[in-house]
Amino acid sequence: MKKLLDYDPLTKTSTYHEYDHSTGKTQIETVQDVRGILDHNKRLANDSSYKQRGIKEDYYHFATVPNVVLMEMMEKHHLDWRRNEDLPMIEKLLSRDYKKLLTVDKI
Repeated sequence: MKKLLDYDPLTKTSTYHEYDHSTGKTQIETVQDVRGILDHNKRLANDSSYKQRGIKEDYYHFATVPNVVLMEMMEKHHLDWRRNEDLPMIEKLLSRDYKKLLTVDKI
């Protein structure tokens, strides 16, 4: 049976614990409700002036990435957003596999 360990209302992230008595294995699962992030990204991607305004003001916001996706990238792809050398691969991964996280139509 899963037990809720923690809920963070700011990031809408829940952490669960599950113990399998038959195998003696413990599992920790983190789940994040990303609907708000996806809706916001879609609004920005559909705002044609957003990209122009950003370039003009010297920034290029191309994605908003939820914490659970950052964790998945670290575990599955061994990519860490805190390492500058990983950023080009993260950009490629986002544009290929996580298109709904983009705030622009293309990178």
